[in-house]
Amino acid sequence: MTAFIKAARAIGDLDDDFYRDERQRDVWNEASAVGFQMVQWIALLAAAVLPWAAGRVGAWIALGIILAWMAVSIATTSYARSQDVDVYTSAKKWRPRAILAAALYSAGVVGIYARLSTPLDQTPETWFGMIVGGICGVAVVFALATWRRRRDARRVAEEEARDAEGM
Repeated sequence: MTAFIKAARAIGDLDDDFYRDERQRDVWNEASAVGFQMVQWIALLAAAVLPWAAGRVGAWIALGIILAWMAVSIATTSYARSQDVDVYTSAKKWRPRAILAAALYSAGVVGIYARLSTPLDQTPETWFGMIVGGICGVAVVFALATWRRRRDARRVAEEEARDAEGM
């Protein structure tokens, strides 16, 4: 058992007698999922609103919220992956809730940048640099999306080949 798994089990108190009863465990897992999703949505909403509503101070708070949100999300998916569960297997397309989450995240990031960056009356060279940086960022996103799509297709093909061998 890795140090990450040991820490996750300790934080989640997963060795408690409570988890021995299957029904209690299932209900608690569902309740935890609902609570986790609520915290995710509240964090995204707060991070999207704070920079615009509370100015520079709100932007710093929103930055902290987004960083905490990312840390929890990464820890959650990392734990699932360490237990051989790929949480992205069912996320093959953009559903309305994923689009809303991306919009809230984007609004937060744009608000944080707008409040914490230098004034927007910059020279043309600065604007050119931001445009080039944006284009490069979009290119990286598309490259990563293509790589992930190919990786998922390869994984599915390998699973199908293993299933075919087993028959």
